[in-house]
Amino acid sequence: MKPKLNHWYVDVRHWCPAQIEYYFQDLAGCNWCIYLRWRHQDPWTAELLRCDDNWEHVYDCPDNVDLLKEKNHVPGTITGYYYDEEYPSLMERVLEIVREMKPELKDKLI
Repeated sequence: MKPKLNHWYVDVRHWCPAQIEYYFQDLAGCNWCIYLRWRHQDPWTAELLRCDDNWEHVYDCPDNVDLLKEKNHVPGTITGYYYDEEYPSLMERVLEIVREMKPELKDKLI
């Protein structure tokens, strides 16, 4: 089933694994999902995943990206670390990252 595009699907329940998804298409018609996950312990993870024609995640796609992976690590710091209740800030941050990666979609990713 095709999800509503450019919309956050938030499934955050106390003491359950949590996941948040945001589906969109790029200008070439490729399907994508920003996938946030929290598994009973901090931190959240954030990935940009390709989706197939049925909007299922394609986990083994070489185009997938860890959105919180540091390009340059500064010793003694932890970046991209979001606690369980900080998911609203994470949602904003990953949209910023994807807008930087795909500037042609800047105005479409809301």
